[in-house]
Amino acid sequence: MKNYIEFFFLYVFFIFSKIIGLKASSFCGGVLLSIYGIFSKKNIIGMRNLSIVFPGMSKKEKKIVLKKMWFHFGRVVGEYPHLNTININNKSILEIQNIENLLDPIKKGNCIFFSAHIGNWELSSHPLIQNNYKISFIYRPPNNKLVENLLQNIRRNYGVELIKKGPKGAKECIKVLKKKGNLGMLIDQKMNDGIAINFFKKNAMTATAIAKLALKFKCDLIPAYCIRKKGVSFKVKYLEPITYKKIKKLNSEKEILLFLNTYVESWIVNNPEQWIWIHNRWGS
Repeated sequence: MKNYIEFFFLYVFFIFSKIIGLKASSFCGGVLLSIYGIFSKKNIIGMRNLSIVFPGMSKKEKKIVLKKMWFHFGRVVGEYPHLNTININNKSILEIQNIENLLDPIKKGNCIFFSAHIGNWELSSHPLIQNNYKISFIYRPPNNKLVENLLQNIRRNYGVELIKKGPKGAKECIKVLKKKGNLGMLIDQKMNDGIAINFFKKNAMTATAIAKLALKFKCDLIPAYCIRKKGVSFKVKYLEPITYKKIKKLNSEKEILLFLNTYVESWIVNNPEQWIWIHNRWGS
């Protein structure tokens, strides 16, 4: 019953968002989650996570970051119904930097594009899709199957092919790379069956898939992130590709993941209010 109720309210919001348009939908989402965030017990996790990353930050400063995060996260939710309408040529919404760092390696195939849950992460794949390149995105499904189906439809509508995390998904990833295809993934979530890797000077269970696949299929890795500038205006930036030569030099899965974590750490430090602090990243 809980799943049906959750889905009902989300679907009503989805339909309402379609009617009122991107800007209003984004703002409404921000307001609604801000209200929810006032009462949420997840703030306990957020405060704990902020203490790990910013040990010198005061309690008042941490509360301000969490307040801004809830509003930002709500905006992201409000933007989901409009993802298929956002065009990369609309400069008022998307500023794209260093797209050659994305497109040049992708043309050769066997690339893995990675990002994190920062800004509106969904938009980081738009320049790839709208330049007529295919990408299979690895995702972790929500616990609510009804919500998962809704999110799948949204993502497929703007052009992303999806691979669900798990043993079956791992086989699909191998098939994609064997055919010189390209993968995308977010690498900042906790993975219980991963390995403990230092993240902000504290071990966090981390998925090894990106390191395993890069070594096995000689992949270049493309770091990318999307940051909210203001309102529904974003900057998408593609950093210099991490070549297979560099990956091979790092040698072990652990060293590769440590290196990739430095990218995510810098994105979070520079934009703390745009990362999802309420995820139990360092939890047992």
